[in-house]
Amino acid sequence: MMEIGRFQIDLEMRNLRRDGEVVRLGSRAFDILAVVASAAGRLVTKDELMNAVWPDTIVEENNIQVHLSALRKVLGPDRDLILTVPGRGYQLLQRKKNALPGEANSQVSLARRLPPPKSGLLPRAAEVELIRAMLRHAHVLTLAGAGGIGKTQLAIEAARHSAAQFADPVCFVELAALTTHESVLCAIAESCGLVLPGTQTDVTRVAAALAGKPRLLLLDNAEHVVGAVAQIADALVAGNERLRVLVTSREPLRIMAETVFRVDPLDVPPPDASDEEILACSAVNLFLLRANSLQETVATGSAELRLVGEICRRLDGMPLAIELAAARVVALGVEGVYRRLDDRMAILAGGYRTALPRHQTLRATFDWSFALLDPVTRAVFRRLALFSGTFCFESMCAVVCDEEHTMANAIGGITELVAKSLVSVQFVGAAAKYRLSESTRAYALEQLKAEGELREIVARNARYVSRCVQARLSGDRRDSENQAAGAHDLQPTLDDARVAFDWVFSADGDPRTGIELASNLADALLDAGLFEECCARAAQAVDALERQPSGTVSAASEQRVRAALDAASRAVREPLPALALTQRAPNPVPKKQEKHEPHEPHAPAVAAMAPPACFITT
Repeated sequence: MMEIGRFQIDLEMRNLRRDGEVVRLGSRAFDILAVVASAAGRLVTKDELMNAVWPDTIVEENNIQVHLSALRKVLGPDRDLILTVPGRGYQLLQRKKNALPGEANSQVSLARRLPPPKSGLLPRAAEVELIRAMLRHAHVLTLAGAGGIGKTQLAIEAARHSAAQFADPVCFVELAALTTHESVLCAIAESCGLVLPGTQTDVTRVAAALAGKPRLLLLDNAEHVVGAVAQIADALVAGNERLRVLVTSREPLRIMAETVFRVDPLDVPPPDASDEEILACSAVNLFLLRANSLQETVATGSAELRLVGEICRRLDGMPLAIELAAARVVALGVEGVYRRLDDRMAILAGGYRTALPRHQTLRATFDWSFALLDPVTRAVFRRLALFSGTFCFESMCAVVCDEEHTMANAIGGITELVAKSLVSVQFVGAAAKYRLSESTRAYALEQLKAEGELREIVARNARYVSRCVQARLSGDRRDSENQAAGAHDLQPTLDDARVAFDWVFSADGDPRTGIELASNLADALLDAGLFEECCARAAQAVDALERQPSGTVSAASEQRVRAALDAASRAVREPLPALALTQRAPNPVPKKQEKHEPHEPHAPAVAAMAPPACFITT
């Protein structure tokens, strides 16, 4: 909270108050006020102000004057506190504050304190208590996590509960509007009630002023100035053993004094959860709390409650996305929101008016993260959109690497994406498995389509998966003694092949590459005894084959697809589709496939049988 005359600026809630009462102020006018106030008395140039208030937009310079006039009208007698420096920019006139040691003139502090607690927040008591315990020993503690995961509110609550451990009040610095090392340092000095005379700021003098005092400094939203924050925080704690710096950021600072706390999503119910288990999940509770606050009673029955659980699960427990989805219930209903999650970037908008602009829509949250990536990492990120589940490093390289992007680029890119909380990683033994959340993947897919790369990346992935299936089949057939273990090991490869198959036969795919994949996938499905799925997928491939010009598909792939369709159709005791009879008879079915014929019923993992040439999703 900052003060200007009789006014208080709440950057977290994005409102202006006079003597505690909220004053109406336009969004652009507030943005101008926030940028000038956050500069802590430093001159803000016109270009800097326009870039902060209208990012990536070309506007006339007189827009500043229009909104500045509205702001000064609201400030009334305090209007002169915002000084126009002709030809240079704008500056907030400082109230008197405490001077640095050795400086003359004792002054009144304008230190910024913690924002007031928000009503209706779900408690995260376990995380708050853990952060409090970590602050007793960690000099710099960074709460790292994806955008919209709830880092800011968790940090504020932890700081509020930790305040009694420190002699001075907690100092809060909102970094969202700051862009330079100097502006970050000035904001920290102001938040601590310090003044830096002269035109040059000096981290050494700030560190000396803070030396010896137990103090908690909260730096919020550091990811876009992470380098400056890292240097400043490192210098400050080096000069004060009793100083604690709590940081929220989408990526760690990577300094020796830092301890990282990964902020996890809210817990979501499993698909087979009971009503009681669904209601026990924090993600569901947040959804119901937000929906009910809009005077929309939801989840009155078991069916609707299960839809709420499914929405929260598909949103990966992300608090921001869940709140935005709950807000749409008023217009769309729970079922309407659930049915439109495939277009989540369009419907998940309309957040709190007082929220930061990047927290008002799901797309804006990802735009903020995407803008912080370098061009190579952006390419890696968007190409990962094809993976709907976990994937390994080799799979990633198959779709990412080409003449322009090397394996070194892939290593650097995935490292950066994990650090910036856009990709999660788990280790299965010594092997790393990566995953994008469903919302992250939806945004990456938008970027892949916008770049015009979708068709090529789909084909690359299909060719790679086809080779993997073929290699796995060859290995399993050679190792007949361990056939049961081989079938178990084949399952992840089958899952990857199913996803690749659906992609390659979609509107953005390449059917010729798909037929090659289908020839290997169909063989694998036959070996696994999944006859119904094999029949449906092979029929879809044969249907696509009939529409291809002669000679565009290899004879071997064509023969194998038709043979698989023949074997699978006989296994499920169905007649061959007419289109499969238009070509010469396929090769005899191998004995290994024939021995499956009498077995009924078929494996429970089989997808529901669909008409030939339909689109199957497993």
